[in-house]
Amino acid sequence: MSHTSRPSARTAPLPADGPEGRIRITLTQGGGGMASVRIDSTRPQVAQKLMAGRRPEQAVQLAGMLFSLCGKAQAIAAGLACGAARGRLPEPAERVGLEHSALMELGREHAWRLLVNWPEQAGLPPDLEALLGLRAAGEDPRALAAVLERTLGERLLGQQPHDWLAGGPADFRDWLTAGPTPTARLFADLAADHDPGGCQTPLLPAVDRLGAEGLVDLASRALATPAFCARPVWGAAGDTEQPRETGSLARQQDHPLVAAWIAARGRGAGARQLARLVELALLPGWLRDAPPPMTLTARLDGQTGVAGVETSRGLLIHVARLLDGQIAEYRILAPTEWNFHPAGPLAQALAGLDGGAELESRARLVAQSLDPCVDYGVEVIDA
Repeated sequence: MSHTSRPSARTAPLPADGPEGRIRITLTQGGGGMASVRIDSTRPQVAQKLMAGRRPEQAVQLAGMLFSLCGKAQAIAAGLACGAARGRLPEPAERVGLEHSALMELGREHAWRLLVNWPEQAGLPPDLEALLGLRAAGEDPRALAAVLERTLGERLLGQQPHDWLAGGPADFRDWLTAGPTPTARLFADLAADHDPGGCQTPLLPAVDRLGAEGLVDLASRALATPAFCARPVWGAAGDTEQPRETGSLARQQDHPLVAAWIAARGRGAGARQLARLVELALLPGWLRDAPPPMTLTARLDGQTGVAGVETSRGLLIHVARLLDGQIAEYRILAPTEWNFHPAGPLAQALAGLDGGAELESRARLVAQSLDPCVDYGVEVIDA
């Protein structure tokens, strides 16, 4: 962390960007509080350049290979968007299979955040053994459900996920007090005070609430203005257009445990982590039975299709326009561009933090709760 008496001086510049880009967070503090927040993203918008001129099946394969995170969701979104552009929508059985695949990837990503990233930020050892067990379950939904249920019971919750989910606010408070797992104790630390990084940025509707009309609206904006994918804003009918937050919190905002946390402590880092844990606890049941809506597909016109897929980080959207059997236009609207918008949820959350020696660590906690898909850095400057 850099400290200097001159706002323009930086003694510890952030590292150079890698090929996937980087998110740079610069916080200027002065007078005991936050003076300014700046978020710069160098994530390249390469969908049009990479996909144009390719056949749809090539685009699907490329989407699954290019992205180091959420590769399955990227391939699913590409396949559904290109299929819709060709006039083909998935059959119900096919859709369930795709949604199970998206859920399994989402579950492993959630587990990584809760078993590795968050403990490491708190100075605790990561639970790599549990994570390896989840990976060893392979691609069988029922096998992963069994391993996940055991991991939740033994490592994350200290009780069976069904019992934990069935408890009310009083049971949740008892869980925090008892602290049966490192995860419970981490939540207890956050619950002891106001949830850090609270914000009021509107939530982007989950894919089932967004509906085909909303999905088509976002796709039309992306096609009309390519820069929209780098800094998206949206407003439903009659609402002000502004940045939105997407992710587990948008999907689980109405769950009783999440709603009670927000009502008591605000919508900050703890609320996002709790929504992630709730979603992970729900996953075994979803993988054994019918999953909730995780995908949505629509056609804009005769040769243009759009698909939305829920991922661990939020709603991922692919748009494909075909011409003579090849891709003429392609757009990808990723969750990170919503959550790390320069005027979006992260910016608002960071602006509310107190200054001081712990500012950088708190800022990292808040940024990680929004789960960027690329490397990020935090720099603090004293004004």
